[in-house]
Amino acid sequence: MSANSNDTITLTGGIDVGNGYVKGVIQNTKQGIFDEIDLPSAVVSTSRTSPKVPLPDADAASVLAGDFYNQIDCSLTTPLVAASDRRIFGRAALSVRGSKFTEFEVLGKHSKADQELSKVLVLGVFAAKALRDYVRENGALPDHELRVQVRAGLALPISEFVARRHAYAAEFIGLLGSADPTVHLVTIKNFSTPVSVRLQFVDVQVMAEGASAQFAITDKGEPLAQALLDDLRARDASLVEGVSASDLVAVQNTIGVDVGEGTVNFPVFTDGRFNPEAADTLDEGYGTALMNAMERMSESDATLLFSSRKQLADFLHAEPSVLVKNRHQRAAGFVEDEASYLVDEIASSFGDVLSQAGATTEVVYVYGGGSGPIKHLLHPALLKAAGDVPVLYLDSSYSRHLNREGLYIAARHVEQQALAAKPAGKRSNEVA
Repeated sequence: MSANSNDTITLTGGIDVGNGYVKGVIQNTKQGIFDEIDLPSAVVSTSRTSPKVPLPDADAASVLAGDFYNQIDCSLTTPLVAASDRRIFGRAALSVRGSKFTEFEVLGKHSKADQELSKVLVLGVFAAKALRDYVRENGALPDHELRVQVRAGLALPISEFVARRHAYAAEFIGLLGSADPTVHLVTIKNFSTPVSVRLQFVDVQVMAEGASAQFAITDKGEPLAQALLDDLRARDASLVEGVSASDLVAVQNTIGVDVGEGTVNFPVFTDGRFNPEAADTLDEGYGTALMNAMERMSESDATLLFSSRKQLADFLHAEPSVLVKNRHQRAAGFVEDEASYLVDEIASSFGDVLSQAGATTEVVYVYGGGSGPIKHLLHPALLKAAGDVPVLYLDSSYSRHLNREGLYIAARHVEQQALAAKPAGKRSNEVA
């Protein structure tokens, strides 16, 4: 398969596979089309041939134009996945009955790099993007196998990044020096006609979770820095009094507190470079509080039964009706109790990281999808631990996407270097 063949789809993407959600951005480099991805990190697996009635081929254009990433129905043939069972992704997976529901483990020490789910999610979203773009351009499903070359930015928790980043990338690409790169075949089965998508990874950049978010803040420069400052000033002007966007961009010594569902990462940048010696990971997150709360509920309140932590989080996030208001308050109380223990652990770990990073620390950023629900507890605890170091608590409505932006930037940077190294005549089919 030629890298420049006109029938090869080329994708460059940053995929932040969190314990709770997959956040991603993927560009089709020939069409210049970006897709933003946001789906629960969950799949349903089944050996049954038809867990769902396939959609007519004629509906492909309208279905793929919608939120297709939350409806992916596929099987995978790849060295990264043990069984070729049918898998249904995202929000669609939450409504399938009688099948195996899989989400990331947030209790215990099971490495995300070793959990098959992370590979399934990455392969599935890239295959879905390829099919989406083909149908967008051609108006109908393909009558042939789609061939796709991928450049990806992926992330691992800091504790796993240090030891596992090279091996994790090699799982997708193949062993260094091998004549035959690893091929991943994804068969999408949403429609009456199955579509095969053959993925080949030509480059995988693995970054530390949280560090990629800091990279995005720095790389986007003053426009993003000003937006962050405006948001922070609207909520508490004293936090950033006298600070300009250029000041924030120029910062070289930072600590991040990236609150996820299964981990809290503390990326440290010293003199503008990621410092793995000072950085750390706490193997707990907001999902840990949810799971512990569910266990306590099952023991003491028979009216509070939830099938997954995602269901509990959605229940707490929604405005309760009069009929469930009391139940909502009781559930929130259980989670609040567990969140207070989590905040104590985060503050303690943060104090250790701050001591390791030293007195040169200029600013602390707090972000991540799990930071919003515990802000009222975590922010004062971090302010107390930080002393006179400013703690900028970013709104999770946008900060949860910073990791994916940083991962895309990393993948795109390597792609641009590869394009620049080629003779000009060989780049005629590629979009810079």
